[in-house]
Amino acid sequence: MSNKITKNPYYGKNSKGRNLTVRIITKIVGFLAKLIFRPTYHNIHYIPLNENYMLFSNHHSLLDPVLIHLGMPKYVYWVAKEELFNVPILKFFLKKIEVISLNRDEVDLTAMRQIVSCIKTGNIIGLFPQGKRVDREKYEEVIPQAGVASICTRFNMTILPCYSSGPYKAFRRNHFYFGAPFCLNPKFNNSKKSERNQDLVIEIVRRCYQIVDLPYFRENNYS
Repeated sequence: MSNKITKNPYYGKNSKGRNLTVRIITKIVGFLAKLIFRPTYHNIHYIPLNENYMLFSNHHSLLDPVLIHLGMPKYVYWVAKEELFNVPILKFFLKKIEVISLNRDEVDLTAMRQIVSCIKTGNIIGLFPQGKRVDREKYEEVIPQAGVASICTRFNMTILPCYSSGPYKAFRRNHFYFGAPFCLNPKFNNSKKSERNQDLVIEIVRRCYQIVDLPYFRENNYS
């Protein structure tokens, strides 16, 4: 884990060229976030600049996608649970910033089609594979959802792991760490496709926690 703090040249700039609402939201949120939470990004040299990829991270707080997003060079299309869209005012803003709604209780083909469409058009997808906010003390108890692994292998996607160091504290530095990009091995040997995908997505989460030397299941030859 690197403790070197590098000034982020991308901070709050990835809404350039987007609609006015998105630019205004990004400016306001970026100003408040920098003032209150002082997000600090480590290992930004790992962020791919000339290819599309899928960004995966652990999940502490509703602030995770906001604070990670502000440090990215390209706009990130985040995937969020559909329950957030049940609040009218929140739904309005989520739609404006093109967040993808996901039903976590069943196979959501609409969400999958939107993710695939973003991938095909060269956009960046952001996901929290454990599917919900996870307490730091209980992070190994939450098993990630397997479905996304099939998309990663189908399109041979580059995966960028990230670790956020929540819970966040106001008016103190809050840290975000990126890991080396990697791809999953679509020929990883397993008897059933569902089991293979589960093992592969566990490897994705393991790489996120590995950035800060936290164990997550056992290491295997997934990549």
